[in-house]
Amino acid sequence: MKKLFTLLILLVSLITNAQEEDTKVAYFKNEVSKITSLKMTTNSIKDLETINWKDVKSIFEDNNPEEKIELSFELDLKESKNKFKSSISVVGETKKLDSLILKSKKYLKALIKISKNYEKK
Repeated sequence: MKKLFTLLILLVSLITNAQEEDTKVAYFKNEVSKITSLKMTTNSIKDLETINWKDVKSIFEDNNPEEKIELSFELDLKESKNKFKSSISVVGETKKLDSLILKSKKYLKALIKISKNYEKK
């Protein structure tokens, strides 16, 4: 009986201690994150043709206007003849994001035109 009572008290104390929530979480105010590069790697020309440029622009909206950013796009057609692989990269400041996007579109258009010659039929 004495052992049963001791076991019961031990069990009750363990259960009540297990119920306590002693979680310490650190919260930071004014957290700022910056994104300095975006790289897209694909093995399909279709993916490059369907990029949502509004999403690309929204990625960098919280950056400092003077921050250097890089947009990179890579195409790897492993199953094509000659195993075509190419990439483009555009670098500039966040405040010039619109012109960076225009350059990227121009370069991607040329890359897509060239890569269609190597695409597996």
